[in-house]
Amino acid sequence: MIKVTYIGHSGFWMEWPDCIWLFDYYEGKLPDVPPEKPLYIFVSHFHADHFNPAIFQIQAHAGATYILSHDVLRHRKISPEELPKNLYTMRPGQELSLMNGQLLIRTLHSTDFGVAFLVRFHDKWIYHAGDLNWWVWKEETKQYNHNMTANFKKYTAPLEGMELFAAFLPLDPRQEEWYDKGFLYILEHTKTAHAFPMHFWKDYEMISTFLASPKGSLYKKQVVPLRSEGQETIL
Repeated sequence: MIKVTYIGHSGFWMEWPDCIWLFDYYEGKLPDVPPEKPLYIFVSHFHADHFNPAIFQIQAHAGATYILSHDVLRHRKISPEELPKNLYTMRPGQELSLMNGQLLIRTLHSTDFGVAFLVRFHDKWIYHAGDLNWWVWKEETKQYNHNMTANFKKYTAPLEGMELFAAFLPLDPRQEEWYDKGFLYILEHTKTAHAFPMHFWKDYEMISTFLASPKGSLYKKQVVPLRSEGQETIL
């Protein structure tokens, strides 16, 4: 059994039988950490809605390991005394093996800052996009949106055709009618079993809007309809 708890925004708590993962925490209530389970804390980039230095207070938990995008320590002023011993930083295109090879972490380039995480564990692939999204905007120039489109497709190319057990993907209402471009693209180009919307700024109605749309309705079985922070999903 795998339990996924939606913490808020892009933050998710993923509890496996033998370990726990925390992605992009910045606010919200965290579940209790069973002392016997190692905890892995992922941070995709330094933006305040994806990184909260309070995560370093969890280092009192003996099994806490931190996997941070390379830009976090550079952009956020953190004293060496605050940093835990079990900390790894990753740049785009790198690979890290933990738990005696059981946990494999790969990073993709982001269309914003930092990285996206592609993680293999127990023969399952998990993808957390961070801010790797198809960020096209009405107010931007055609050239900007053209470059964004090209970069998004280039950076997500490693996902093409992959079987993803779970994918955490932005569905951002600020993009107006383009809110679902990146979300839909990943669903169309991968075989995703469980897709979790994120980065929707507490606008839960956007998830219902997507699932009611002609293209979104095709993925009703895959998309997890989040309705509140703290919601638990058993996979």
